[in-house]
Amino acid sequence: MENILRKSSFYGLLFGLAIAILVISYKDVQVNNGVRHITYMPVFEYIIQILRVGIIGMFLGLFIGWKGYEKKYKSQQERRTYYLPFFFIVFIISTILMAIFNW
Repeated sequence: MENILRKSSFYGLLFGLAIAILVISYKDVQVNNGVRHITYMPVFEYIIQILRVGIIGMFLGLFIGWKGYEKKYKSQQERRTYYLPFFFIVFIISTILMAIFNW
């Protein structure tokens, strides 16, 4: 199980980083009276935004890998696990902290 979770979180991180690089813009273009003003985002801030989206992708990949493993081996495991509530609590707390500290 550990190997599956490690692989799914790694692939989730890579997928999140790829999506973040494609979606997050590093410049802002404003047009005033036919004149373009281009402002570029500082490199450090751009990298932090990409890493944030990548880490969210890692958590989603970890969750998907865990649910896939649980679905595949559910007949062998009939005991109650508390991974899902713990995952959601950590995910919600981290989302709230990111919102508080200027996403």
